[in-house]
Amino acid sequence: MGYCKEVTARLKAQGIRAELCHGERLPKLIRNAEKQKVPVMAVVGPKEVQTQSVTVRSRSGGEHGTMSVDDFIEKIQLAVENRTPFL
Repeated sequence: MGYCKEVTARLKAQGIRAELCHGERLPKLIRNAEKQKVPVMAVVGPKEVQTQSVTVRSRSGGEHGTMSVDDFIEKIQLAVENRTPFL
């Protein structure tokens, strides 16, 4: 949970809306986020904690793979600046 809180804090510090969801199985969390029309999700599991990264999923494009938190923040900021979907 510590790494998840750290990632959430870094996103919020950059002005990105972020929310930490836990306590249920991963497929259910993803399904709930898609129902709520969350545009981009950063999934953190044991593998991501070990590599200090996040696995990114978007509502429109599915899974985008694993990337560092800094790369994730850069891509979100670029998408917001250009008013384009996250790719």
